[in-house]
Amino acid sequence: MAKTQNSHLKILFASIIALSITTVTAQEHITPADSVVKKKNFVKKTVDFVDFVLNDMDTAYVRKNLYNLTVMPEYSFNYEHYRLGTMGDAGQSIGILPGHRSVMNLNIGWRWIIIGYGIDLQKNRPLKEFSTSLYSTRFSLDILYRKGSEGYRINDMTGFANSDKTLPENISDEDIFTVKQLGVGLHYAFNRRFSYGAAYGQSSKQLMSAGSLVLGAGYNRQEFTFDHEKVETLTGTALNKELKFNEALYNDFTISLGYAYNWVFAKDFLAGVSFEPAVGYKQIQLQYSDGSHKEGGINMDFITRAALVYNNDRYYAGASLESHTFCYHKKPLYITNGHGQLEVYIGIYFWRKKNM
Repeated sequence: MAKTQNSHLKILFASIIALSITTVTAQEHITPADSVVKKKNFVKKTVDFVDFVLNDMDTAYVRKNLYNLTVMPEYSFNYEHYRLGTMGDAGQSIGILPGHRSVMNLNIGWRWIIIGYGIDLQKNRPLKEFSTSLYSTRFSLDILYRKGSEGYRINDMTGFANSDKTLPENISDEDIFTVKQLGVGLHYAFNRRFSYGAAYGQSSKQLMSAGSLVLGAGYNRQEFTFDHEKVETLTGTALNKELKFNEALYNDFTISLGYAYNWVFAKDFLAGVSFEPAVGYKQIQLQYSDGSHKEGGINMDFITRAALVYNNDRYYAGASLESHTFCYHKKPLYITNGHGQLEVYIGIYFWRKKNM
């Protein structure tokens, strides 16, 4: 029995030595070029796997783009409106507009990722905008940073001594508001026959009409300053104490559930629309001269989008419209913000994918 065990140990020991020698010999034959090839293959397999996960689709209804890269110049027209007010018999309300903004963007996309940068074409109303997006057939992620430093002026007022009269002539020439905004939005479409990216990201093509329930989640952060002393000087009327804040930090967390539909009404043409009611938790921190005040609450918001696209697989052009409403109501104070954006664009694809 002991001889048998010794024999087994010798065989095991000899096998380990042989395996070690084989491994060392194999490693000696791996060249730097082989290592580079392996790394490239690993990266390619990783990208292909992510592409497969993000683009789970019914190929009779949706097709991925034939090319890897795209360049898309874009002109956008922005509309914003803020309203600050207090409720009650002695309530006051101030409407603030930044004026119409025209922004020129340059977007560069690789498969499902798009990065863009925009500048305001009106030099007297500077606006800086940076965006990045990920659009697959069923997933979408939008990140937007916008900074507007001038041009926010009073548009209308109620509850003031002169509310029944026209606004003072010089009030529309004064900057009383500045804004910084960060927005993140995520959407998921349940139907494999529907492509969110075909209408809003040009990352795929809708071949036949289809619709889908859409689940969304979002985060919006706004920081703004309010020169209430200048408003009182220009109007000759004291503001209610709740409106006498210098700065505000506004955080909005939302979950939405809605419906989106892509209508292929002719070859290479698509019309898309989506409507998403959203429930959001709002938190606002107001900075007054004598300290800060923080509150939170739940409110309803609405997100709507529409698009018209022409895409012949090499060139594309289109327009899209998007609007958001953000509301904060906590007696006696309320703040609302409406934002709409119309985008008109053209683009070209290049660097054709293999086997497509």
